[in-house]
Amino acid sequence: MSKNEKSSNRQVQRTCSWIYEALLLLMDEKPYDKITVSDIIEKAGIARQTFYRNFKDKNEVIVQYFTNIFNSELLTVENINEKDKQENIVLTFNIKYMVAHSENIKKLLTIVGIEDLFSDSFKEWHNMLFNQKKNKLNKEAQLAYWYKIHYQITGIIIVIMDWFKNDMPLSVNNLVKLLNFYTVDTEILYSNVPNIKIKIIEK
Repeated sequence: MSKNEKSSNRQVQRTCSWIYEALLLLMDEKPYDKITVSDIIEKAGIARQTFYRNFKDKNEVIVQYFTNIFNSELLTVENINEKDKQENIVLTFNIKYMVAHSENIKKLLTIVGIEDLFSDSFKEWHNMLFNQKKNKLNKEAQLAYWYKIHYQITGIIIVIMDWFKNDMPLSVNNLVKLLNFYTVDTEILYSNVPNIKIKIIEK
């Protein structure tokens, strides 16, 4: 990456940070559905074309904010083969940043319909996990795996969001135990379809 590209990327990151911060501040002043792009532009101190160069609307600001958090905290995707057991795909998150910014996250989670926005934004994850294994599976097993990914990943995200909404009533350790308890075992019907496990760390 050239020096100019690095500088440009830093400027984009700064601009997006100003926009995120402006929207969060505005949510202390008025309901989300009353906030306009013009309000965000004025609060962030940027030009209208600058906003639309980075986001198509205010919903995309929210989705990108959360997507950045999840992408930055998704540390590893491991494939683990346990003896005489199904393969496990383990997704490891460091939840420290999310916990530190829990007030902002809880504020954003009050937005009506936010879960629907999230489910669309995490399709990239679904595709990534699916593409890892699809060539090793027959058509029926592929479909089972595709549904399993949607069921588990969407479920995991909903549980984590609900955990924040309710002031994190479980410890991180107990949350991990709960999420892994809900891992769907498909070995009886599809022994070659991996299990998806979540591992959350806080450090």
